[in-house]
Amino acid sequence: MLRRITLELITILFIVLWMYAGLSKLFEYDKFRFQLGRSPYIESMAGVIAWLLPLGEIVLAVLLVPKATRLLALYGSFFLMLLFTGYIYMMLHHSYFIPCSCGGILALMDWHAHLIFNVGFTVLALVGVLLFKLLPKSNSAMKIAFN
Repeated sequence: MLRRITLELITILFIVLWMYAGLSKLFEYDKFRFQLGRSPYIESMAGVIAWLLPLGEIVLAVLLVPKATRLLALYGSFFLMLLFTGYIYMMLHHSYFIPCSCGGILALMDWHAHLIFNVGFTVLALVGVLLFKLLPKSNSAMKIAFN
């Protein structure tokens, strides 16, 4: 029961994170696109990333809702968080300029706090994948939210 509740909490956290992050980037698209264009390593792909990233985050949030696609979305969340964490690490240790292309509340964090936040969510995604695989496949009496 604790594993199932933990998995549901992780799922809810990622739904909130991805919807918030994706929508805040779309609502402030011009600012987000501008910051990406100033970002070392990805400036040449800024136009594509400015659309694909927020849409991908929203898609991940939607895929986390039904149980049938949740494992795929947890893997996607782990991969994306790992990518973000690696990018922030590279920016902190190898970049001459560090613009902030995050939206909303996340833009208020400094880069070191953002790195810690991302490491934490990367670990949460991995725990979510492992819990999903450990839980019994069919146990209707134990179903909680989003099933």
